[in-house]
Amino acid sequence: MGSNDPYDAIPWFWSNQYDLRLQTIGLSRGFDDLVVRGDPATRSFFVIYLRRGIVIALDCVNMVRDYAHGRLLVSGAVRSSRGELADTRIPLRSLAA
Repeated sequence: MGSNDPYDAIPWFWSNQYDLRLQTIGLSRGFDDLVVRGDPATRSFFVIYLRRGIVIALDCVNMVRDYAHGRLLVSGAVRSSRGELADTRIPLRSLAA
């Protein structure tokens, strides 16, 4: 509406499906690797999508507290090792810093 500023918002989505809280940030299209953080059997985990080692998107299931820190990984285009991303003992906020 009169502004030439580019639109660069990161898409996000959430939904409650019975006992599941689903949250997504970023677009996974074009990913070349993925990391699972947490245990899908417990119904509490992340899928972290990477392109050339950079976090481009997250799908989160019942990981509400960590979702905000995960958003920082996407918005900051963070590069981290697969091991660090998968290790639940390492707080996501420390990877986003």
